[in-house]
Amino acid sequence: MLWVQGERHSSSMIPNVVWSLPDLMIVALFFVLFATLGLLIPRLGYRLAGRMANEPETRLVDRTQRGLRAFLVFLLALTLNDVREKFVRMDGEASREASEIKQLHRLLEIDGSIQAKRERELLRDYAGAIAEDEWKTMGAEPPVLSARADEILAELRGLAKKAAINAPNGEGSVLWTGLNELEDLRQARLQKAQSSTAPLFWIVIGLMTFLECLMTTESKMSLRRKVTLGGYYGCLGMIVALILIFERPFSGATRLSAEPFRQVSTLMDR
Repeated sequence: MLWVQGERHSSSMIPNVVWSLPDLMIVALFFVLFATLGLLIPRLGYRLAGRMANEPETRLVDRTQRGLRAFLVFLLALTLNDVREKFVRMDGEASREASEIKQLHRLLEIDGSIQAKRERELLRDYAGAIAEDEWKTMGAEPPVLSARADEILAELRGLAKKAAINAPNGEGSVLWTGLNELEDLRQARLQKAQSSTAPLFWIVIGLMTFLECLMTTESKMSLRRKVTLGGYYGCLGMIVALILIFERPFSGATRLSAEPFRQVSTLMDR
């Protein structure tokens, strides 16, 4: 599948008022929109150009149209599967990141020094900043990391570096290594949040759908055929809506949960 990095999300082409609606309403809205366009475009094509093929040619157009429909469904279904898997992976990686913070916190509980206590406090503050601040900044356009979390992580790095230098047996390097891994996980999350389906993909899908709609002009339109075609185009719209919803993992009703980080932020010193 085509992905782009650092570009505007495909969903940014949709007005923000649409994304303020519940996901079910967004899916229903796309169903109605695509069904209406799928029936309106052939009607306009017929009024402008009429039927351009005779009966034998019409049968060829129908066969071509069926193949194009199947290909459209295949492409959209494949894209939906890709973005859903990406969403699931990001959810798993967020849980892993929260688990890493918790493990560092438990490790520091062994040390009863004042510095270790301060490091534990910063780890809890860092988890809270991820849950309450970074989740919001990642849902913005464009997605960015939290400045507050950056400050906390920088202070933690300073303390870890100091501990690594002063520790005779290198115990402080464990915290330093853990913080580096947390930073890697953050950067990976940002990279995935910034990536989206390439605009070229949607341009091609739009052109293919438009051409497929025009081919309907060459067939007789009964009421039953209109209902069937409206349902087909509406289903295409629902698939597109689901793709765009899953491409917004930090906003909307269907979004990644920050609960693992909230749980870590409420840890108490033993």
